[in-house]
Amino acid sequence: MVAAVIYLVFRSFVQPPPPPVAVPPSVQLLESRLIGRQDGERQWEILAKSVLQTGDVVTLTDLDEIIMFQDGEPYLAIDADRAIWDRTRDVLELQNSVVGDLDGGFRLESDVLFWNGTEETLTSPGPALMLWDGLEIRAAEMVLESKENLLYLKGDVQIRDGSMAWIAEQAVYDLDHERMDFYGSLILKQEAEDDE
Repeated sequence: MVAAVIYLVFRSFVQPPPPPVAVPPSVQLLESRLIGRQDGERQWEILAKSVLQTGDVVTLTDLDEIIMFQDGEPYLAIDADRAIWDRTRDVLELQNSVVGDLDGGFRLESDVLFWNGTEETLTSPGPALMLWDGLEIRAAEMVLESKENLLYLKGDVQIRDGSMAWIAEQAVYDLDHERMDFYGSLILKQEAEDDE
């Protein structure tokens, strides 16, 4: 009986170790330049102070520079706080983003942008603000089709120029010709100016 008690006490202290927790391997780099390619052609380049890769997901923080390329040439400059690249889907998510063309022709602001490398599109699924030729343009959604060089502004498009405001269903900005076209009903509003 003493042996049985000793066995039970000893067994309660010596338990098999818990199974190991599966942690995916990760790699962290400091001060790195990451280049995204599609069919061997450079699509984007990001200079980041911190890069963390876990599986097929690469997270970049402390971003210094983001350049989008078209036909091998710099096309757009983007400022963002953080980038997440899903290598499997070839989708780059840019958080708290500001886009400007390299010639200074327009500026676009959005909380989040998605670059789809396969389709070569830059999408803001939420509200976007565009500053172009003295106009302030807001839209519920924005899609830039890089191959055609067209920027689509969709849903509750509002264009402001001083006290004048237009509301349209959709607007398309042709980056090659620096021209804005409006589609659907167009409503013009004259806002009262403050006397101050």
